[in-house]
Amino acid sequence: MSDIRSVLFDMDGVLYSYDFDNRLNLLSDALGVPAGDIKDKVFRSGWEDLSDNGDIGVDDYIAGIGERLGVAVRLGQWVAARKWAMAPDPMMIDLARRLSETVEIALLTNNGTMLWDHIDELAPELRPLFGERLFVSGVHGFNKERADGFTGLLDHLGWRADTTLFVDDSPRYIKAAEEAGLVTHLFDGIEGLREELDSLGLL
Repeated sequence: MSDIRSVLFDMDGVLYSYDFDNRLNLLSDALGVPAGDIKDKVFRSGWEDLSDNGDIGVDDYIAGIGERLGVAVRLGQWVAARKWAMAPDPMMIDLARRLSETVEIALLTNNGTMLWDHIDELAPELRPLFGERLFVSGVHGFNKERADGFTGLLDHLGWRADTTLFVDDSPRYIKAAEEAGLVTHLFDGIEGLREELDSLGLL
């Protein structure tokens, strides 16, 4: 039996499938701007990072996107593209629900205020599952890019790093979590996670 007492989940690529290219194509169709330009001028320019880090609010975020792309951009277009680029994984949602019966669970996603403001539309399965343990980096200040993002979240929750399992599909975030002392699992599918949980005595 392991000492794991809590599990911290990522959202995109773990509990939800997320097709970034589809999101770009949806935005391209809506705005009449090439997908490559949207990718470079918004997502690779550092603008999205400012949102994820909580440095800009929704209004400034959307206005800045319009300035960078040279077109009028509405919040609803950005929300709709996000919505149709993601979908819950029913088996992963069920697995998290089962785990919640024996350990504490939480979710941390690197996203901005836009996602938080529309979380019940974009990901209606999350709030019933995680309740108040649902965290968005741009709102709550816990950024997975840095080890202190994890230590800050664990302090907030009252969890110990060495008894917390972090599940994410990003090696970069896994590395930051390991620097903070968490036990980690690099997610590449539900079967691998089930094997890990079984080895830890959690299933």
